[in-house]
Amino acid sequence: MPYSASMTQRVLVDANVLFQKTTMDWLFLLRLHNQGMFQIYATEDILAEVIANMREKKPRMPGHVTRRRAELIRKSLDEVIPDYPGNVPFSGADPKDYHVHAAAVFGQADFLLTHNDSRDFTDNPDGESYSVIAPDEFFLLIANSAPNCMMPIVRKQMEYWMDRPGYRQLDDALMRSGCPGFAQCVREVLQQIALL
Repeated sequence: MPYSASMTQRVLVDANVLFQKTTMDWLFLLRLHNQGMFQIYATEDILAEVIANMREKKPRMPGHVTRRRAELIRKSLDEVIPDYPGNVPFSGADPKDYHVHAAAVFGQADFLLTHNDSRDFTDNPDGESYSVIAPDEFFLLIANSAPNCMMPIVRKQMEYWMDRPGYRQLDDALMRSGCPGFAQCVREVLQQIALL
């Protein structure tokens, strides 16, 4: 579904987008700098999946790290849907993704933002009430719809990451997170900043 300036788009965010710090940060910054363009929401199950994946990746991670991530996500979301039905028709290939599909339908999502293939959620993407969209495509949609938001966001990201150990160029981090098109967009903004 293309962006329409006349209506706020509802975006259900899958756990794999919130699990990756790079995609989570860019999503929240794009949301913050584009009030009214889109709303982001998740479910308790999606939030639990993010924390479970963090714990699985680093079993000895201190509890304050997962707590901070959970707090940041809750604070940055527009809504956490507490419930959805267990009888929504589902034709997806991955039964473990039923809860995401049901939340997208019940929550009236315009977009389901995920790194997954649409077939995990439905065998008929065009027949659903929502569009499955990857972070790269979604971020480019926002950047193209509101290009003036990019300079302040890139500057903010540069300031944040510059003094961090293991700092990776913003565009490189996006490439590694599966966002090559948006990485190119950010690279162009970085070049503009270098010329200022």
